[in-house]
Amino acid sequence: MTKLVGRERTVVARICDGILDLIKTKELGLGDRLPSEERLVEDFGVARPTLREALKILEQDGIIRTEHGRGRFVMAGAALHIERPITTFESVTDMVEGYGYSTTTQLLKLTEMAADDEIASGLQCLSGTPVLRIERLRSEGTRPILYSIDFIKAETAGNAISTIDWSGSLVQILRRRGVAPVASTANVSATLLPADAVKHWKLADFGPVLLVTETCFTAEGTPILFAKDYHHGKYFTFSFARR
Repeated sequence: MTKLVGRERTVVARICDGILDLIKTKELGLGDRLPSEERLVEDFGVARPTLREALKILEQDGIIRTEHGRGRFVMAGAALHIERPITTFESVTDMVEGYGYSTTTQLLKLTEMAADDEIASGLQCLSGTPVLRIERLRSEGTRPILYSIDFIKAETAGNAISTIDWSGSLVQILRRRGVAPVASTANVSATLLPADAVKHWKLADFGPVLLVTETCFTAEGTPILFAKDYHHGKYFTFSFARR
């Protein structure tokens, strides 16, 4: 088994991906027993508690089952595994790359403002709290495919506002600030781009979008990012399994 790497995936997530890869490549089939913990610890180069956390997630997802005294086995739920499920937390940058797109990110506008009721609810702060509004556009070649408006508390950036490269991964930026998002709550709706964005940035041809409105949390449960990502309906789909 090849050790996995990932810029913004946790070790546990990479272990899960590695085991799922074994299933997808038919090295493990329905009813097959997983390699021993000792073998998996060695293959992934991780501690046993970390491995067990990943195995627990796979068991909760119906991918494997544990038979005490016998080992862990692949379940029928493995057949329901889908690529890039909407329930998996990842940065927009990783998501776009996962679709196979090679994009450039343009910072359209960065402003400091007072949080209105919607932003305050998303960041779980008081209305009027100073926040940064980060407006960006991702394009593949000349094709705009994702328009984003992100909000973080101004205090998160501190005095580094002018030195941060806001065209990079926002999750990575926050990680460098010591407040890495690791999970989120989100909803998805079909809509159109905001009329002012269409007019100001000349995006009349963008068309219908899938809007993901999301609040991202740190491992301690602190809301750190409120995001509104408008995905071009032609280039993105979101999948999930129903059990």
